[in-house]
This record gives sequence, structure tokens and C-alpha cells, in this order.
Amino acid sequence: MTFPPPRSPFEPPPISNVPGLNLPFEGRDEQIASLLELFGLYGHVLLHDVPLRDPGVPAQGFGKTQVAIAYCHRYTRRYDVAWWFSCRGETDDERLCGMLDEQYRELRKRCAQTYGSDSDPRPDHRWLFIYDDVSNPDRVYEHFVPGTGHRLVTSRSRGDTWGKNRLELGGISTPQASALLLDQTDNLTFREARGLAERINGHPGQLLAIAEMARQFGYRACDQALTPVRSADPDTPPGGMVVLPRARDHRASGSPLSPEDRLTLIEALVRSPVGRTRDEYDIWLQSVRLMIKPTRLNPASDGGSVRNRIISIVNFALSQETPKVMRALADALEELGEEEDGTADVRRLVDKAVDAWNGDQGP
Repeated sequence: MTFPPPRSPFEPPPISNVPGLNLPFEGRDEQIASLLELFGLYGHVLLHDVPLRDPGVPAQGFGKTQVAIAYCHRYTRRYDVAWWFSCRGETDDERLCGMLDEQYRELRKRCAQTYGSDSDPRPDHRWLFIYDDVSNPDRVYEHFVPGTGHRLVTSRSRGDTWGKNRLELGGISTPQASALLLDQTDNLTFREARGLAERINGHPGQLLAIAEMARQFGYRACDQALTPVRSADPDTPPGGMVVLPRARDHRASGSPLSPEDRLTLIEALVRSPVGRTRDEYDIWLQSVRLMIKPTRLNPASDGGSVRNRIISIVNFALSQETPKVMRALADALEELGEEEDGTADVRRLVDKAVDAWNGDQGP
């Protein structure tokens, strides 16, 4: 396997719109290195979830997007261009084509600014394209940018037409997960962290939820949430999976957002201006508070990293009896006046949650 020569430290960074890395990835070094090895053999690689064998467990991602981002940041010196195409799980081929065309036009604009308006460089092995959250990896070939650049596709589906140029992504090992829990919290013992890590099967999303719960409520609450229940109550999540908090007035129809949508909303807020700097986060939070008076935000929403504060606020908004706080999250974000990818996704998911509230309770 051969690699291109490393970039000189005096060369400019690659043309890139790759999002920032938001999660610790000490437990994903092996998978990130495997992607590099696969790119030494193939021009395009599929990163997908390990298929869940238990139909009773909600399907949740294992951190494919964050692993792809981590790959881009770790090996950025091997590429002249690293371009992120956000597919957002779109199932309609015409809409997906329009989304990708718009993002490709932005890439060509950046290339013209960098290489000159008269040049039209053709992608080669030093160009990396990431097609994130693809619904059908067997059809994504039709949307690939022409050329010989590397292409990394992330999808929940393993597809039927992909061979050895794929990498399954499962849970983090128990030692790595327990170490991350201890790193993210200061109120768990080693034995408690290891016990919790064993019960979530190394799922990154569950690891985040457990860490957030441990910081706020301690080990006992985590233990109770992960204890299997005998009840057949459809509103109770199965043992070993955390879905917190539940909206108390939506027991008949479930939470106003599915666990997958809730995680997507958190990621969208992290990508938006409020996840970029503490100043913009504080401005957004103050706007939210002004909009929801007299409701008081959970004080825990101000603690920890920006990502953890966002997780806490989203959880708080979903636990309310009305969609007032949820609406304020999107309204306050749009007040910042900056149009970014995450902003549109926040509005879409907030509207979806509000529709669920109104469907149960009326306007």
C-alpha cells in the first residue's frame, strides 16, 4: 500500500467544509486506521452500522458521522480537498440530487477562488468526498462527483452491492467505554463506570446519554434506567437502552421526537452558530430565556461543554408539557441571523416535534 507524500508544513490547508469534531474518539482509533487501509485498496468505502439482531431494540447509529469527521481531521495532510456532502437520509432521489448539486456548486466556487476561475481541476486521489447519512448506498454511485477522488459513504444500511470495500461500525469496547465515562464524569467510581459500560454494549449515543444522566442525577438513576422492566408498557424503553427524558404528556403516542430525531436535533444545534463559540451560545440561551418566560430553564443546562449544555437543553425542552421551549430553540437560533446547515435542520425537527404536540393536545 502506498501513500502520497505528506504535505509540507508551509502549504495551505486543503479546501474543506468538514464539520468540527465534537466527541472523544479514543475508542475509534482502530476503525479510523482501517478506513485509511481500505482507501489504499479501493476508491470508495462504505461505513455502516452493524445490523441489529434484536428487532425489539430501537435502531440507533454507532457514530458513523463522527468517525468520518475524525478520519478527515486525522489524515487532512493527505488531501488537497476534503468536501462534505450532507445527504440527511433523503429518500427522494430528485430532492437528493438537488441538495447535492447545490453543495457541489459551492465546492466549484471554492475551487475557482483557490485555483483560478479558468482552471477546472479534476478530482484525483488527493481529493476526498464524504457522502454522509445516505439512505440507499446502492444508489449513491449515481451521485458521485466525476473523477478518481476518494469517496467515503456513511449509511445505516450495509447495502447489497458493496463488497470488501466496507467497514462495519459497532460498539466501543467495555474498557474504552468505561474509561470515557470516567473521563466525562466525576461522580462515578471505576466499578460503577465499568458496570454501566457493560450494559450499554459500547453504544456511543447511549454512552453520551449515560454520561449526561450521571452528571445530573448520579449512578443510581443510571442503574434504574438500564434495569430491564417486566411491564409491557409500550412507552417504556427496553432495558439496556436509555431514552431520556420522556415527555410526560405524550404517553399515548410516545415522545414528540424519536430517539434518532432527538440525536439529530442535538447534532444540528452543535453544527449551528450556537455550537461554535461560547459567546454565541450565551446570546442564544438568553434569547431562549426571554421567549419562554415565566418557564425557567433547567440550571444544569449551563454546565459542561457546549455539546453537553445543548444535550441538557434539548432534553429539558422535550420533557415539557407544551412545545413552548422547543419553539424557542429554533426561533432564538434564527434570530442570530446566520444561515447554516444546522439551522435548517433545527427548524425542521422542531416543527416536527411541535406537530406531534399539537396532534395530541391541539394548538
